Amino acid sequence: MLVKNELESRGCIYNGHFIGTSGAHLSGYCNLDPLMPHAGLLSDLVKLMVEPFIDSGVETILVPAVGAIPLAHWGAYHLTKTNNYEVYGVWADKIKPKGFAIERSGFLEKVEGKRVLILEDFVNKMYSVKELVKLVNGAGGTPIGVAAIAANKGAKADAIGVPRFVKLTTVAYETWSEDECMKTGLCHKKIPIVEDIGHGDEFKLRFPKYVGGFTELLKN
Repeated sequence: MLVKNELESRGCIYNGHFIGTSGAHLSGYCNLDPLMPHAGLLSDLVKLMVEPFIDSGVETILVPAVGAIPLAHWGAYHLTKTNNYEVYGVWADKIKPKGFAIERSGFLEKVEGKRVLILEDFVNKMYSVKELVKLVNGAGGTPIGVAAIAANKGAKADAIGVPRFVKLTTVAYETWSEDECMKTGLCHKKIPIVEDIGHGDEFKLRFPKYVGGFTELLKN
């Protein structure tokens, strides 16, 4: 399966000015929402993600809410079926102002002392997966690796803090911190920020008078 072709054909890859989960400014975005309704394809992709970890003794799949929740269930399903023991699928919820917490009833006990594989739909600046690694370590679990459907070029195991990182494809584009963007990036060039994909809407709440303005791709 040519994963990047699948993402492109289903309208998951964009060019423009976006805001990532970490607050970074991006010259592109990989939005996997259009992929999610296709349960069979998603199952096939998640199977490819977890196969490298079949012999790693995975006990729990952990994902960040909300878009990646289906990955937890498909990942647990495929590893349970292959290894003939139950693998759990749980997620961490977003908390304000930033970060994640394992808050759902019964979820934390599925991470405590367990060998945990973290799955994500797209990894860009590694913010979400790093936060999940912290949660696993804090719960006394062992983060044995991270796998993603797609990732930007800078995402690597040592940078995330895990022994192994697996990605099915690379979707590369440039990134800037907020300050860098204002000085030399897309903000400096007054490029409109997309507010209906990624976290541009949050940026708009903070800087409603951004000189480049805002745009919506999903309505165009």
